[in-house]
Amino acid sequence: MKQNILLVAVCAALLQACAPVSTSHEGSPSVPATTTSATAQPALSAYYWHLVSATDAAGQPIAALQKGIERKLRLSFGDQRLNISGGCNGQFGGYRYENGVLHVTQLASTMMACERSLMDLDAEVGKRLKGELRTVVIGDSAEPGLQLTTQDGAVLKFAGEATPETRYGSQGEIRFLEVAASTVKCSHPLIPNYQCLQVRERRYDAAGLQLPTQDPWHPLYQSIEGYAHQDGVRNVLRVKQYDWKNPPADAPAKVYVLDMVVEQDASAKTR
Repeated sequence: MKQNILLVAVCAALLQACAPVSTSHEGSPSVPATTTSATAQPALSAYYWHLVSATDAAGQPIAALQKGIERKLRLSFGDQRLNISGGCNGQFGGYRYENGVLHVTQLASTMMACERSLMDLDAEVGKRLKGELRTVVIGDSAEPGLQLTTQDGAVLKFAGEATPETRYGSQGEIRFLEVAASTVKCSHPLIPNYQCLQVRERRYDAAGLQLPTQDPWHPLYQSIEGYAHQDGVRNVLRVKQYDWKNPPADAPAKVYVLDMVVEQDASAKTR
């Protein structure tokens, strides 16, 4: 049965790209005296930050945040916008970074209901990540770390993972790809009997309504990063297409990264 992932009320949002990676001074922290030089200092906006440790002012683990360590609770810093994922609901709000202090505005969130441990995680995140947080960025671009000290003395530590913009050296372009329910055998120079995804581009009008497709099905000779295909299920994906500035010799010049699953249909056949 066809399952539309997005509600009609937010269809117009399909045409909007995710906030671009900020290169402003707000996303590029100054260097604390105990860290590396300014030339090696990682920028907040260049990485996804995954929670690896959470202790209270006495050095004891914060119980409600341990679930966030298991689920890789993630902070991402866009253009003056902080996004938090990994709990039950996505949380988001404004931020600015000045002189070793991260200023976070009151967070808003989506409104789903989940198991109690995830709801507790969301509540704890909202409680800790607000106001002024003392901030230290450590390490270098290969292994960056982020430490936030909250207003009540809790210490949250994060490990950095380079964003696609950082890895591929370009800003992503939003595209919508329909992926057929079945793959097709295709000729791959390095992998015998390779099965390609069948895709075609989809387009939407200004109101977010899907237009009739004019693009024929064709094999995609590469994977879509973050997307795991399930045989028999047709999907419409919002992806970001990156131009890879310096790809290895056997890698494609363009890379697709999953941004959102827009639509799923388990009863579809290739048309």
